[in-house]
Amino acid sequence: MIKQSIIATTVLGALLVAGCNSTSGAPKKFAWQQENNPDTINCTRSGSTQPVEISAKNLNLTTNDNKGCFNGDSRFCDLRIYQIMVESFMHGKKGAQGVGVSYGPSSHQGNLKGIIDNLDYIKSTGANAIWLTPIFTTTKMENQQTSDDFLDGTGYFTSDYFSIDPRFGTKTDLKKLVNAAHSKGMYVFLDGVFGHAKVNVKTESPNGNKLVLSRMCRDITGHDDKMTLKAGTCFKVDESMDFLKEVATYWIREAKIDGWRLDQAYQLTPEQWKQIREAVEEESAKKSNTYVLGSKRTLPLGYTLAEIWTDNPKEIEKNVFVNDGVSSAFNFPLRSQLTKVLATREDPFTSGNCRVPAQSLNDEILSKMRGYNKASILNNFITNHDTVRFGDLLQRAKLEEDGKNGQSYYDAHLAAISFLSAMSGPLTIYYGDETGDDLKGFSQKPKNCIEKHQCDDHVSRTDGHVNKLSADEKKLKNSVAAVLKLRDSHPALSHGKRVHLFSDHSIYADFKQYKNDKVIYVMNTGTGERQVTIDDNVWAKLGLSSGCTMKSLFGGSVKKNVITAPALSGTFVNVTCK
Repeated sequence: MIKQSIIATTVLGALLVAGCNSTSGAPKKFAWQQENNPDTINCTRSGSTQPVEISAKNLNLTTNDNKGCFNGDSRFCDLRIYQIMVESFMHGKKGAQGVGVSYGPSSHQGNLKGIIDNLDYIKSTGANAIWLTPIFTTTKMENQQTSDDFLDGTGYFTSDYFSIDPRFGTKTDLKKLVNAAHSKGMYVFLDGVFGHAKVNVKTESPNGNKLVLSRMCRDITGHDDKMTLKAGTCFKVDESMDFLKEVATYWIREAKIDGWRLDQAYQLTPEQWKQIREAVEEESAKKSNTYVLGSKRTLPLGYTLAEIWTDNPKEIEKNVFVNDGVSSAFNFPLRSQLTKVLATREDPFTSGNCRVPAQSLNDEILSKMRGYNKASILNNFITNHDTVRFGDLLQRAKLEEDGKNGQSYYDAHLAAISFLSAMSGPLTIYYGDETGDDLKGFSQKPKNCIEKHQCDDHVSRTDGHVNKLSADEKKLKNSVAAVLKLRDSHPALSHGKRVHLFSDHSIYADFKQYKNDKVIYVMNTGTGERQVTIDDNVWAKLGLSSGCTMKSLFGGSVKKNVITAPALSGTFVNVTCK
């Protein structure tokens, strides 16, 4: 998604938003706009060590069941996707040169060879799938502006849907990458921009289908919105449907990819997405596309994942899920709440963007899940290429000091990813989050953020960091891998019905069950260790037999019926009943 970058290039400015815990009196300003950069943020964590006793009397018992992956059996629920911003991830020697210029602070030399060279590392994070940002050819126009050069580097305005940008590599490189990833047991998804392109886009497909251009784009409300970029164009989608379906199926046949991430998905209607999804699933089911995943012969997964950037589930539902539009969508509402609990949203000065109690997660999950239909599969995440990195959000909230990453910095990352892993449905880890990556010297965007490549909507596009990890980075990566791999042996995490047990200012506890697998997940968002006692009368309330016992799987410890949850942690506990 590039909407904020587009705005940034045309406005070249930043909005000032007043807000929470900032100084009173004069108009509210960002910290970097105030003299001597005073500490104007007060997003503190709870230091409580108060024990919790969960009994039949205080059980919450609110639930998510029979929607999407909550007690669902879709293969998509098991996905653990590693997102790669191709232009900034890694440069492989003897590969393509890279785009050289784009938005963000990286050297912009990433290529397909760099991904191929680091597949073992990606696999070691616990991922079983890879999502590549757009890699299709973008061609420079005559007398093109510098801002258009930056936009070209992102890949989100393609000039040819049927060729690989030579700055990233070749079609042979893509096939080699997909084959190698498949041999290691990982799926591969491409980024599909089916609602807009560059004005010089090739409008005839290899099979002679036509792409019909239009300056009018569909916005998130369903109304027409004129394309303001001179270099950009949208489509008359109904008239272009055969062309778009050919794009979607071409790369399944040519490279055996496993599906698509769908950018700015509101630019098509759910009925239009349904046609593309059905084409993807039909092509993926053809025996001619069989390949070997790990050691097992299989067919492409046929996954379609929509991006609708909104905290309102109703907008996600109406734009992609109604009428069986797509199979999955990113869970922006959950991401919003999780960052507010553990760090801050991008703007810490707006009321409610920091110091939010852990119990709000349950309130938000319940209220917002009600906006989705039964088949809606939500993909959970904490960072992507259009947001500020989670590590920088911790620093923006003044919970951590920029450049001095102590243990709590890494613990907060692991707590966030543990929460994603405990939530039913697929999840996506943005490259670098598994090691606690951030941009040194950045916490608030500077006034001239575009010139410094440090605006909030592209600052996370740092150079990939997979070699010579520090001891803390290696420890976090190994812990993330352990948490993600728990989902293989405990399907209650990815497929389970969720029953909320208890939450307060810093404790959040869920019971997850799928068939015979039962897991309790406890997150402690505070700075003090807390003990959580599960009374014997709880099991009957959960519909279980008496005499249930608990055993620690990861994180804290268990002694009889007491779970010890360390500060800033996620604890997984196996439950066995007679």
